[in-house]
Amino acid sequence: MTAPAGRESCFRLVALGDSITAGVGDTVGPDAAHGPGWAAHLAAVLGVAEFSNLATNGARSRDVADTQLDAALALRPRLATVLVGGNDVLRSDFDARFTLADLHRCVGELRRAGTDVVLVRLPVIGLFELTPRLVRHVMRRRVALINAAVDEVAAAVLPPPSSSVGRTVIGPSTDRSQGNGPSSPAARPGRVVVVDAVEAIAPAGAKAWHIDRVHPSPAGHRRLALGVATALADVDPAYAAAARAARLPAAPDPPTARQRLVWLLRAGLPWCVRRGRDFLPGLLRSVVHDLRSERAFEPGSMVTSLADSGLDPRRRIGRG
Repeated sequence: MTAPAGRESCFRLVALGDSITAGVGDTVGPDAAHGPGWAAHLAAVLGVAEFSNLATNGARSRDVADTQLDAALALRPRLATVLVGGNDVLRSDFDARFTLADLHRCVGELRRAGTDVVLVRLPVIGLFELTPRLVRHVMRRRVALINAAVDEVAAAVLPPPSSSVGRTVIGPSTDRSQGNGPSSPAARPGRVVVVDAVEAIAPAGAKAWHIDRVHPSPAGHRRLALGVATALADVDPAYAAAARAARLPAAPDPPTARQRLVWLLRAGLPWCVRRGRDFLPGLLRSVVHDLRSERAFEPGSMVTSLADSGLDPRRRIGRG
């Protein structure tokens, strides 16, 4: 397989995940060759000719591992992106150990196929930042546990030889001179890149988030794509040679205050009414369940350590 900067048709990218990767919150025009979403924009920035977005709305980590992974492996990609956990943290049966196992499986099988893997760490869900402190605390802690799972999976590959704020590059350092870039999948296992979504999207400022405060806005999707492309450039010069910000499709103007109000009346409030009957009771059960679980742990255990340390997302998840 030649380098992305060479024969681009040989460079295939697949995206696995949920609605964020599927492109919810993004808007594109006819200049978006691969459609909406940050992963599609990454494909444009890297100049790939073959892109498959396997992400689906509502997908949990088990959906990615049980369904999307097989489809991705069948495509034999040079590069894969994985962003999961946003739907897991919203469920009453949330258990970060399951997400950890699913991520280990996805990353392990993709790497064995010679695929480089981008893992994206979740941002705090902005919608819940508007809720009472108790709910906000639970949701922040859950997101921190997902990110701890991402970091643990990446750390299991090899100790990181280099790192920078928001980006960690992990993997074997083999000779990639043959083929003018990344070698063929059979020649070496894939590498792992961890990108922090918060830091990648931050340059978009107040325009980074969609009106629902859950998904990135068009500007946020594009900033995340550029952040991932920058991280990949640290892995392999071939990615740097291929990346061109000029290929990024144009972003629309952010919605006006009137448009936001119209959206709230036409879409936001009806959604709350439809989902309120099952979502709110489920959330309350989750809060009670988590509070009971916290009391069951001794001081210094995994959950209390995350909470007491300011929700440090880089603490490792215990396997006990």
